[in-house]
Amino acid sequence: MVDLIIIGAGPYGISLAAHAEACGLSYVLLGRPMHFWKEQMPQNMFIRTNPRYISFSDHNDALTIERFSQETKVPLESPFPRPAFVDYAFWFAHHARVSFTPELVVSLGRLYDGFSVITETGKRLSGRNVVVATGLQHFSYIPDELNGLPAALLSHTFGQTEFGRFKGQKVTVIGSGQSAWEAAALLQLAGSETELLYRREAVQYASEDNTASGMKLIESAEQFYRLPLEQKQERWHTPRQGSVASFLKPYVEGKVKTTGGAAIKRAGTTQDGKAILELADGEHRIADHVIAATGYRIDLNRVPFLPDYLLEAIQRESGFEWFPLLNGNFESSVPGLFFAGPLASHTHGPAFGFVAGLRQACRSIIPYIQQSKGRGH
Repeated sequence: MVDLIIIGAGPYGISLAAHAEACGLSYVLLGRPMHFWKEQMPQNMFIRTNPRYISFSDHNDALTIERFSQETKVPLESPFPRPAFVDYAFWFAHHARVSFTPELVVSLGRLYDGFSVITETGKRLSGRNVVVATGLQHFSYIPDELNGLPAALLSHTFGQTEFGRFKGQKVTVIGSGQSAWEAAALLQLAGSETELLYRREAVQYASEDNTASGMKLIESAEQFYRLPLEQKQERWHTPRQGSVASFLKPYVEGKVKTTGGAAIKRAGTTQDGKAILELADGEHRIADHVIAATGYRIDLNRVPFLPDYLLEAIQRESGFEWFPLLNGNFESSVPGLFFAGPLASHTHGPAFGFVAGLRQACRSIIPYIQQSKGRGH
């Protein structure tokens, strides 16, 4: 039985493993390394966050992206290319001596003295503690208005990596945030006839200098949990207003048709098998394909490896039952079961939907487990 099982081998999982390794904890890191970043996102695009704020976390804060840039001669420029970020992840893992077990978890169970997992190959592992550090892959959200479209005509931006298949086709992208503008940019580069439809009247572009936003997110990761309840509630009830990175402007403006103030009433198919969208104002759009850039909705119940009895045992946030209620060390009401990343973003704040929360999560979870081990728990 290991001290820690980490489920999810993205930035959070790799950083947690680095801290565990440095602290002498035995661990297993399960998941396909950087799969979301490497296989589920277009590689010919960029990371919108200033690269100064996308470092992984290690015990001594030594394996920064600045050091990676110096040692590998990769320019630390903004916007930062996604493939370079993936390269940094593996460079970090190598220097931190992180060990991967590249298998997916199909089931998590509870033992009297810890937890057990079963992987896709049937491997059984047990650990005293578990951190669920999976990302967004389980939480793609498509509005009900689009339910009338068959899967062949509708897709979510999650997992869209190759837009060449839409060359010469008419594609409608729904959404007003970063992923919508990115999809539209890549579609027009691939030679498709593209239109962006969104509810807002106008798109909001982020500042050219994204330094302040990166620092603000990191600071909020350290402060949010300790905020008075009134301030937390204010943030919880304020709809997140996404913005679009300014580097996407030249790819979209003047090249892609954009229609603001467009609410979709219903969707269906035409007699010749195309997608038809009926808008609230009575207008229609016909397209060969519809891409929903409609974001993600975190919901603990959609994590496929959590059995019903564990889901029932995990206390939820009052009024936000799709999130687990966590303590200051990211531990749930099930002792030894922790959540990091997006599933922690209600208790600990929005930074945990991004890499900005890495350091705080690692420096809260790993010392806590180390102390528990010292007490014989």
